[in-house]
Order: sequence, then structure tokens, then C-alpha cells
Amino acid sequence: MTARRQKNALTPLIERAKESKADASREKILATSQRLFARRGFEGVSIRDIAEAVGMTTASLYYHFPSKEEIFVAVHGCSLEAVQREVMDSIAGLKDPWDRLEAAAAAHCRNFASAERSGASIAAEYYEGSLAPFRKIMVPQRDAYERLIAVLVADLRLPAAVDAKLFRLQLMGALNWLPVWYRAGRGLSVEEVARQVVRNFRRGLDPDYKAKRATKKKAGAKR
Repeated sequence: MTARRQKNALTPLIERAKESKADASREKILATSQRLFARRGFEGVSIRDIAEAVGMTTASLYYHFPSKEEIFVAVHGCSLEAVQREVMDSIAGLKDPWDRLEAAAAAHCRNFASAERSGASIAAEYYEGSLAPFRKIMVPQRDAYERLIAVLVADLRLPAAVDAKLFRLQLMGALNWLPVWYRAGRGLSVEEVARQVVRNFRRGLDPDYKAKRATKKKAGAKR
């Protein structure tokens, strides 16, 4: 019969220290896994790859996460939460709906097109295969972020003939495809490309766009 470990005045402190260490290890695993998944994709990363990159044994890794799939699901959720926070920060203080959408697009692509940040963790292609059983977790994570974008689109004064949902899907499709062809250091920054994509839509959909641009140019010339 195993003897029961006696508790003393230091027990709560010891337990909290263990919890803190476990939390730190978990955060390190997620941060490292995020970079690996962004660079190589889900299928290109193994549990052993993650363990070696983190600097722990596979057994220790399994103590924190029971599978590679569950690591990815956690990374997926954290990535989307981080992008959502950055989008919210980028639109704070902006009044014009199109300016807000432009800033949001820049923040989205700054994360999505970066090999060191969210990248592949947002891509819908990873909702299949061995990750299919986790769709019920990942799809709501994605939808929560997309609702934010939907709100920004709903604030636009779009022509009556334009379907707002279809416009949103077209815009997000263009932004999400950017990591496939964009190469840093060749021309515009990823944020500038994202802003240009929104402006291209705006030219055809915002009847006041030309007048607003002219006003901004005049204001800039007076400074």
C-alpha cells in the first residue's frame, strides 16, 4: 500500500510552482509548434520534431498533449485569438468603415503571411485527414474570427446589388491566398499589398472614394 504524502505549510507553494512550470512548458510547446506548422504544414511536422525543437523528450511532450492533433488545435485557437486581438488594435480609433477594413486586412496578412507567426494554422485545408474529428472545435474558432470580419463588412455602404457575404468571401479568399505567392523583400510589404487589395475593391464599390482621396491629398499638401 502506497503511503499518502503528508501535506505541510509549503505544499500550496510547491503545487503552484509545479503548475507555473507546467504552464510555461505548455506555452513553449505551443510557440514552437506554431513556427513549425507555419513553415512545414501539419503533415510535415512530427511529435519528435516538436519535442526536439522544444528541448524535451517525446514522453514529456505527451504529458502536456496527448497527440500532435491536439497540439495543432491549441495552436489554431491561440493563433486566431492573437490575430483577432491585433485586428481589434489596428482598427481602434478609425471611423471610416473602409479604413477599418483596410487596417484589418493589413493586420490579418501581417500574421497570415508570416512564416514565424500564425501562417498555416488558419488555413482551411487543415480541417481534413486526421484533424477531421477536431472540426467541431476548430470551425467555431475560425468562425469567431470571421464574425469580426463580417461585422466590418456589414458597416460598409455597399451598393444594393452587391452581396455582402459574397464580397467578404472574395476578399478573404484574396487575402488568404497571399502567402502562396508573396515573397518578402520584393516590392511592397505584406501590409501594403493587403491594403492595396482592399483599395482595389473600394474603387469600384465606394462612390465617395475619389472625393475622399482628393480631400486627404489636399490635407497632406497643406502640412
